[in-house]
Amino acid sequence: MIDNGLTRPWTVNKTYRRQPEREPVWLDYVCAEGQQLVRIGNENYMLSHDAYLMPTRKGQSPPDLKYFKPAGR
Repeated sequence: MIDNGLTRPWTVNKTYRRQPEREPVWLDYVCAEGQQLVRIGNENYMLSHDAYLMPTRKGQSPPDLKYFKPAGR
């Protein structure tokens, strides 16, 4: 990831609490390096090898890019 805000490696510690159910469902999410999936709002997109956002399903509308500024500005 290229981001001026990330200046060194960091670690996140999570606390898991036992749920009172007999068979609880434990949810965990790992953000792995090199991940090509991008979530914008409620939509998922894939990052192509040349850094373009591609739809992940047929008929998916393109992402709203009004909050993104072009690189180099």
